[in-house]
Amino acid sequence: MSIVFGAIMPHPPIIVPAIGKERLKEAAATKQALEEVSRRLKTADCDTIVVVTPHGDVGQASVPVYTGHVFEGNFAQFGQPKPNFVYKGDPQLGLAIVKDTHLATACPETILDHGVLVPLYYPTAAGSKKPVLPIAISFMPLSKLFEFGRALARTADRLGRKVALIASADMSHRLTPEAPSGFSPKGKVFDEQLVALVKNNDIKGLLKFDPVLAEEAGQDALWSIAILLGALDGQNAKPEVLSYEGPFGVGYMVAAFQPQ
Repeated sequence: MSIVFGAIMPHPPIIVPAIGKERLKEAAATKQALEEVSRRLKTADCDTIVVVTPHGDVGQASVPVYTGHVFEGNFAQFGQPKPNFVYKGDPQLGLAIVKDTHLATACPETILDHGVLVPLYYPTAAGSKKPVLPIAISFMPLSKLFEFGRALARTADRLGRKVALIASADMSHRLTPEAPSGFSPKGKVFDEQLVALVKNNDIKGLLKFDPVLAEEAGQDALWSIAILLGALDGQNAKPEVLSYEGPFGVGYMVAAFQPQ
């Protein structure tokens, strides 16, 4: 079994304590769930943490796999230039994934965006020091991203690599009038449907998600979650939604997947 743990984790910089400060109290459920996921991830006995980000060097026709030896980044654009986070990469796994599937391309990027840094913040704080493999999403059909996830798992299995995979995902950005993308009543509808699909492990439902509703909701969750579900395909993974809230007009879901 190559995928030993999976998670959906949001990526708003405001949930990093040094950035959110007092406002972090408004996302207390998310913070608590992220700390729980990080504890589980630390005990999952993985070799590498793969983080799928909807930001960074996003692709169009193929999935960008970051193949660097070392990655770094900080929250300077959010007022916190220090500390600078440095992570060891896993170029062997990254290059093998690219070799094994036509759906991926090697990406030379070494600077991490907040779609990677925020989900890694809590595992790092919990003491995780595992190598990381960042992967950016691609705007290809969800079925193709699911297929890429399956290919990723096969490659990890071939290499004997035990992987924890994090789908970095914010949900609707349009939950309230103060939300970053303005308000749409479809935002709440999208979030409710996606939470239900994850709880029920409804892969077919997610892969056929209404693209019009997804666009209206202003989300960046479906792509990375499709890759996660593909990687977990056939592993009888039990999903658990640990929290959902939208305190700043953006939906945050934290979920854990434990392969049986």
